[in-house]
Amino acid sequence: MALSETDSIPVPPVTPGVARALSPLVRRITAPASDSSTEHGVNSYLVGIDEIVIVDPGPMDPSHLDILLGCGGEHIKWIVLTSSDPEFSESALHIKKKTGAKLIALSDVDGVDEVLGDGVKIDATEFRLIAMKIGRSGKKFAFVLEQERAMFTGDHITDSVPKELVKKIKPFRIRAIAPGHGQYIEDARPMMAD
Repeated sequence: MALSETDSIPVPPVTPGVARALSPLVRRITAPASDSSTEHGVNSYLVGIDEIVIVDPGPMDPSHLDILLGCGGEHIKWIVLTSSDPEFSESALHIKKKTGAKLIALSDVDGVDEVLGDGVKIDATEFRLIAMKIGRSGKKFAFVLEQERAMFTGDHITDSVPKELVKKIKPFRIRAIAPGHGQYIEDARPMMAD
């Protein structure tokens, strides 16, 4: 039986070391927790099929890297970072060297090919990913996946989306949030600040 537009598929549980399809274009791979203070490690996301962007590749954990590279392989064309925090960015240069992917990040990240800025776009064959600066510091970014109305936020958004970001993303009608830790949020509307 085919699903209608109103049907929903349950979001798969967060399981470190297991690639989970969250939508037709997005897979999540969660790194093992680096210490006992967190339940799960960093969520890394693979966006795309024929051409892949890795959002927040995460730590230099060998098993995590094997899964990322195994799932993306030669299709990995770009690596983007929501911040330069090592928890999210430590493996970026390693993956760049293994795949030849273009690294789009803040200027303080080793091996950066393109400096990340507000509105930077990746136009792939199947999707468009757009960088959105969060706050005034210029050190925090989210990425909007236009085709699925989803936003990748790292750890920059917890309970609600900041008002200035709500204004910037309003034209995209964001419906889902892919956070840096924890579960994919299918209905992001309650998090949009008034």
